Amino acid sequence: MLVASPAAWAFEPFVIKQVRAEGLQRLELGTVLTYFPLSVGDEMTESASRTAIRSLYSSGLFLDVQLARDGDDLVIKVQERPAIATFKLEGNEKVGGDDLNKSLKEAGLAEGELFKRALLDSVEQELRRQYYANGYYDVAIEAKVTELPNNRVDINIKVTEGKVTKIKEINIIGNKAFPKDVLLSQLKLEKTNWMPFQKTDRYSKQQLGGDLEGLSSFYQDRGYLQFNVSSVQVALSPDKQDIYITMTVDEGAVYKVSSHRFSGEIVLNEKFLDALTSTKDGSTFSRKEATESGTRIEGALSDIGYAFAKVTPLPEVDEPKREVALNYFIEPGKRAYIRRINFQGHTGTNDETLRREMRQLEAAPFSKTAVERSRVRLARLPFIEEAEVETKPVPGSDDLVDIEFKVKERAPGSIQFGVGFSGAQGFLINASITNTNFLGTGNRVQLSADTSSFNRSVSVSLTDPYFTQDGISQTVSAFFRKSQSVIRFSSGFDTNVVGGDLTYGIPLSEFTSLRLGGGVSQTAVKTFPGASSNEILDFVIRNGTSFTEFELRTGIARDTRNRTFFATAGALTRFNLDVNIPLSDLTFYNASVSHEQYIQLPFKFFTRHSATVGYVDGYGKKNDVPPYELYFAGGANTVRGYRDGSLGPRDFPNNNPFGGRLRATAQNDLVLPIPVVSDNKTTRASVFFDVGNVYAKPGDFRVSSLRQAYGLSFSFFTPILGLLSLSYAFPLNDQVGDFTDAFQINFGTGF
Repeated sequence: MLVASPAAWAFEPFVIKQVRAEGLQRLELGTVLTYFPLSVGDEMTESASRTAIRSLYSSGLFLDVQLARDGDDLVIKVQERPAIATFKLEGNEKVGGDDLNKSLKEAGLAEGELFKRALLDSVEQELRRQYYANGYYDVAIEAKVTELPNNRVDINIKVTEGKVTKIKEINIIGNKAFPKDVLLSQLKLEKTNWMPFQKTDRYSKQQLGGDLEGLSSFYQDRGYLQFNVSSVQVALSPDKQDIYITMTVDEGAVYKVSSHRFSGEIVLNEKFLDALTSTKDGSTFSRKEATESGTRIEGALSDIGYAFAKVTPLPEVDEPKREVALNYFIEPGKRAYIRRINFQGHTGTNDETLRREMRQLEAAPFSKTAVERSRVRLARLPFIEEAEVETKPVPGSDDLVDIEFKVKERAPGSIQFGVGFSGAQGFLINASITNTNFLGTGNRVQLSADTSSFNRSVSVSLTDPYFTQDGISQTVSAFFRKSQSVIRFSSGFDTNVVGGDLTYGIPLSEFTSLRLGGGVSQTAVKTFPGASSNEILDFVIRNGTSFTEFELRTGIARDTRNRTFFATAGALTRFNLDVNIPLSDLTFYNASVSHEQYIQLPFKFFTRHSATVGYVDGYGKKNDVPPYELYFAGGANTVRGYRDGSLGPRDFPNNNPFGGRLRATAQNDLVLPIPVVSDNKTTRASVFFDVGNVYAKPGDFRVSSLRQAYGLSFSFFTPILGLLSLSYAFPLNDQVGDFTDAFQINFGTGF
């Protein structure tokens, strides 16, 4: 017999008359021949035998392969790889999961697969590497292979994770320009401290690499162009519980910008390009400033159609002078045009409703600013929770792109329902139905009703945000209110009011709009001797009990917020002036100004500041202001912690809130980053400080009389309850007789 070993390959070639196989257990001869490159009638040579053995080994089915000759018969002797009967991975709580099990199965470590020792060894090494990367240096991994009958094996990998190894100390050597604590603050890795649930003290090679890059950026952004981390030492304590990191840095010298220029294909005017750069001659070199200047130039180019423009700041270093000449190399590419604008995710919204918000048009040159503004306008829609945009080159074309907007809708409608009890009003029931995207058109429809032992009201309104193609909006509303014996708490008079309004919103620019409209209403007042307050009786004696009012409404607003719902950036400023014209039975005006501002802070914090001043007063001969037009304060929208509508002047002799002509309020919220994946789009928590009050006339205003409160608030948009708003406030300077409500809640149900 001739075996296939290097010493046995010296044989006379022969022609194969028959092929046999020995040692097969699960496989058939046909399976072996599938991987065997020779067949009956072929000539067996030394070269052919080596090729045949390599081919059988490469199939992965065999542990051992030998070739033998029996006359002119070729005998293939094989030892099959064992099959995996069971495979278990135990004890891996910190590393693994479904993704690991899936990858092991794809690699061949699963029941029914053939066992490969090399694969098991590599899996063991990879597991150990992942544990080390997560800070578990005391991990023990034991792989046990048990042979079973019928050429099968059981594989059991047992992991003993141990305790996570923590960073005991981080040292930086060689720093002179900046103190150690300043440099350590640039690192995400930290030594173990007193903070509970700390994770920054877990060593990670990947994170250390990122920290070294961050440290380098810190220095290079301050002129240290040649900064270098010369060595990094990571030492593990003998008990594998602590890690010590030592970095040695070479700061180098500070470099100045000697000059800057533009090269490549300069499309824009150089004076304009110069205005976009912040790396002025003579300034300290900053890699960050150079990169941001290049990005601004790319943005300017993208606004005139160069969608894929690339600007590379190239520093030309003069070592002896320690100066850098910056060369902004411009590659605008070809000018791109929009082929199509597509939308995804808008299952409940008409395509046209989204398309009318576009500031980037199809067939027009690409503009990055117009595309981003289009995305913001989509995100500002009350029925859109999130909007993302992607620019995709058209296959086969170098000057056409498609714009794809992906939107995530929120429930466009809400049902708000409330039940309460008041000693003055008895049981209170209020409900409203609102849909901000009626039938997918973007139109807003609202129907509300309130009822209690003394009050009933019904109102309906319809808003078409695109009444005209130019974006003029129209709001039509009608209402009926009946109030018996009370206004807010109790002032002893009845009112019946019926009326309607027509208001238009006229866009003046991308961010500014004009409000213009009018309304008519009929109000009847009824008083009760012995129960009505003196203020009400005096008003009725002077003016009577029935009033027809014709109101002219105007105002202007500038809105730069990134979203109308849960905004995080931008501002909203409004000025409104509503005037009862001389045809009315009572002539008065109502003026208000409000401002809302969002300010970004480090570490994902931001603040919201909202202030409002309102003033109502009469003019002409019929200049009395009716009590139902006075201002009130207190509650979620003005001063949290005080009962809704309870602040301000009191009537006589009931001593109940009566309202005033001047209202000044401000709300300040520090919005907190919370461990919920929402990006402040559906969930928000904040610490707040509110201040405000209402005054009978402007001369009564005193800063010392402004009511103050601080506390915590939480808002969460749910598909079941709609917007859920909670607040818990602590009044700071409440006076005797003030009505305070520490805990306030409001919610609606989405549909």
